[in-house]
Amino acid sequence: MTRATTAAVLALGLLRPLGAGAQQADTLTLTLEGALNVALGTNPAYRQAVNRAQLNGTEMRTTWFRQVLPRAELSLFSTQFTGNLTRRATDDFGNPVERPQADWNFFSQTNQSLDLTWRLQGASIFNALDRQRLTNLDRDVAEARALVAMDVAVRRAFWDAQEQGELLRAEGELVEARRTDLDVAGRLFGLAMRTRVDVLNAELGVEQQALALRQQRAAFEKAALALRTRLGDDELGPFRLADTPLPIFDPSSLDAEALVVTALDVNAELRQAQVAVRSADVGVKESRRAWWPTLLLNFNVARRAYTPKGEALFDVSFDEDLDQRFYVGLQVPMFNDFFQNQQGIHQSSVERANRLEAERETMLRVEETVRSALLELESQWESLRLAERSGEIAQEALRLAGEEYRIGTRTFEDLRQSLGGGDFWMV
Repeated sequence: MTRATTAAVLALGLLRPLGAGAQQADTLTLTLEGALNVALGTNPAYRQAVNRAQLNGTEMRTTWFRQVLPRAELSLFSTQFTGNLTRRATDDFGNPVERPQADWNFFSQTNQSLDLTWRLQGASIFNALDRQRLTNLDRDVAEARALVAMDVAVRRAFWDAQEQGELLRAEGELVEARRTDLDVAGRLFGLAMRTRVDVLNAELGVEQQALALRQQRAAFEKAALALRTRLGDDELGPFRLADTPLPIFDPSSLDAEALVVTALDVNAELRQAQVAVRSADVGVKESRRAWWPTLLLNFNVARRAYTPKGEALFDVSFDEDLDQRFYVGLQVPMFNDFFQNQQGIHQSSVERANRLEAERETMLRVEETVRSALLELESQWESLRLAERSGEIAQEALRLAGEEYRIGTRTFEDLRQSLGGGDFWMV
């Protein structure tokens, strides 16, 4: 009896973190909405998606300035001093000869220049803009997908932690039940209505329930740790979960076809697959236009101070006339790397076909997920109804058994057996 009592006391001690002592140490009562708000600002996966989406504006501006508008290079100041010693020269026919007099030649120069270059091949400008828009769209969809994934993960972790907490409280109540069972077995043993074996079995039941309580305590702490990980807040202090009712509803009013249509319209994974197909379309256009003529325009305006010795070194005066150059070039690469171009066209076409198949695969997977989730929801709803009905039947049987015991038509042993042998303390 002493060992059983000690085990029961130790088991009840495990419940203290759920009691008043733990609530005093807790600094935050965490609701589901509060958990979602915390994760919105600190969940690592979602924050990564948000950070990547911030590149959209910068990359779009870069695309405009590098692919659409003329590329500008500005040199504000460039000065240099050079010395040459040349012992060889060429005659009037270009033959190398030895210079009759070889000496050092020194000169200096200082430049400021502006260079504008514009390169255009077919519809390359529009393709560049389309590709960047699709890249930005893909990041936006990825951010939305990460937000949904974070919401689902936090909700599941919250409900799981709440479930493990309820199971922990139930295991604590069972400890009290086993203690009462042990007490009754001891009294009946004193009245010679039970044997020592019954007492030992009751004592064993207390210790086994204490072990089950410790195991459930570990499961609850693991669930709380998983929730903390999903939140991602390193500075979040101790918390306890607020009692939150489960969002239970009858799924019979849900239509599978309507749910599938909605999912195919808003599912972020499917939208990413569609963006990938559109990007592949741009790749096909680019590969097919690789042989189009390339137009190259260049304009350069510069101020150059170029004098012998060091007179032009650090010369920033603007008394010289500006030098200007203009260049127009046209390249026709129709027959350059013909087979390489054909290979690129074929590769881009295959890539587009594969992305179309990936989109179709995603559609099938989304439809399967929606229909499976609805079937599981309907099954869980029926299980809940059966469980509630079973609970009502058990409570009615318990009430009738108690009344029969009070009027004397049922013995204590019969009452104990009708209550499952161990939980008669609930009467």
